[in-house]
Amino acid sequence: MYGTIVLRGGCHTLRFLNALYSRPPSFAQQRVTSVCIRHSIPLDIAAKLISYCTGITNLALWVTPRADAPTLLAPLLEALPLISLSLNLTSVLGPADSRVSLSSHPLFSRLKRLDLVNHWALWTSSLGIESLPRLTHVSFRFWARGNVGTALKVILKEAMSLEVLVLLADRVIYPEGRTYLEREGIKDVRVVILMHGNDVDQWVALERGEEAIWERATRVVKWRRRMSAGAFDFPPEF
Repeated sequence: MYGTIVLRGGCHTLRFLNALYSRPPSFAQQRVTSVCIRHSIPLDIAAKLISYCTGITNLALWVTPRADAPTLLAPLLEALPLISLSLNLTSVLGPADSRVSLSSHPLFSRLKRLDLVNHWALWTSSLGIESLPRLTHVSFRFWARGNVGTALKVILKEAMSLEVLVLLADRVIYPEGRTYLEREGIKDVRVVILMHGNDVDQWVALERGEEAIWERATRVVKWRRRMSAGAFDFPPEF
């Protein structure tokens, strides 16, 4: 089985597909399970890969949206046995649908882990994330702008299966994270603010076999519960 595969661009993806085509279709289905499709990969090539590698359980899909992207990608994604998804929302939802409840979309109801790369994801609503029945881990890009506190509180209160909520912040925003959450009245041991450079670096690290964001954040939450620590405390070695 392949480890995590980070596809660098359209040509790299086509070479990878050609290598898969030289083997029986069952090889791609059984061996390709964790894939990162970056912004630079054309939509049509991304769709070709997803339609062929039907065993993907962990996927990053950040392709630049196009008017026909939801129609093209949604059925392919719904056919995958996805457990974990990192997503540019507008790749699956049209611009006019970017505020709809994700719980009404069959793709999201099966997920256990969801990472939304759109910085505006929580600015106007919780997107119905609190109603996703199997979701245990969710992460957002944290800019400390807009009224994200309201959406966070809804998710933390109503998402029955939620174990970890990660806020990924850059070096400028990271120091403001705790102040913002305290001002919004959010003190929950499940909320973990992590320093975040860029999305690709995280997947390249995963490709190298290093600890993923989910594992890091889960380790923090488990430590807080075990030590009865505060909502903003971290393990000494972290």
